[in-house]
Amino acid sequence: MSHHHLHRTFAAAVGEPPGAYRRRISMHAVALRLQWSREPIGRIGYAVGYASQAALTRVFERFFGILPGRYRTAYSRARLALPPVDHAQFVRADDGLPLLLLAKRYRGHIEEIDDFWDDFLTRFGPVLGRYSSPLSRVGLIYNDWRADPDNLVRYDCGAVVSDVEALDMQNPPDGLHIVLTREREYAGYRFAAQSYDRKQAYVEVGDNLFYRRSLDVTEDPAIEVFDEAGSGKTTLLYAVE
Repeated sequence: MSHHHLHRTFAAAVGEPPGAYRRRISMHAVALRLQWSREPIGRIGYAVGYASQAALTRVFERFFGILPGRYRTAYSRARLALPPVDHAQFVRADDGLPLLLLAKRYRGHIEEIDDFWDDFLTRFGPVLGRYSSPLSRVGLIYNDWRADPDNLVRYDCGAVVSDVEALDMQNPPDGLHIVLTREREYAGYRFAAQSYDRKQAYVEVGDNLFYRRSLDVTEDPAIEVFDEAGSGKTTLLYAVE
């Protein structure tokens, strides 16, 4: 595949050229670390591929319209009066929680995620039934929409693969991709059935883990685990350090 054809195909599939996509991903990662870690700005920049703090600062200011240090300060001030999460159960998964998923990537507003799920299950339900039985749904939230210039979120609708031997890892079903979550420690909150407000929960859980429990939340996607076959509860987990 030629360089030009790769760029054109990538842009058609993802909605933006590879360079713009990479920049968006790295800026989202930087924003999350500024919000939910105590890492020095220079170290954050190095972790996402910038040789110096000055290089990171130039790109970050162009992308967000604010300097990294001021972004972190403004976010911290807004969280000073943060109330505790008292309507959900704190949970911690020390076993790493690696999950193999068949997933579809969506990009849109946080309020549209339920529509993403409707589309995902309608289009891929019969296919998913071959690999996930009973169907076990997991959602991956890749970025904080508040830190996106367009207020958009990148989200994977996924089904946990229960029959690994039936899946060809090199050739997933058309329209789907394979995701393996990282084996690391996770923490979060479990919400009772009918009480889960995704938009509110994402903010409350992330902020409480860092500001009240002194955990460093990483740039790994937040994980929504839906227990529809059992209690109906939803668990929202963050990878922590």
